[in-house]
Amino acid sequence: MTDLLTVSAKDVAGKFGFYTDEAMLRPVGIQRHGTTRVVMISLKEYERLKRRDREVILTKDLDDETLDLIRNAKVPDEAYRLNYLMDDPATD
Repeated sequence: MTDLLTVSAKDVAGKFGFYTDEAMLRPVGIQRHGTTRVVMISLKEYERLKRRDREVILTKDLDDETLDLIRNAKVPDEAYRLNYLMDDPATD
């Protein structure tokens, strides 16, 4: 994503069409009293961000079938090469 373009709410109100077109290219931060309060982004970017949403649930709320699938999941061999990311550099 490109840098945030910041503009005043007054400017956006006066040139709404321009800034909606600009938001198709990069995020537009809308400021009020010098503070960015809202960011205008393209629908494509919004949908990309929504796809990244994750639902957080507690393990106690999972059904037995789901818990069994997690317990018995096979870790792909190529994932083992990432184990070093869990190392504590303070112990080296």
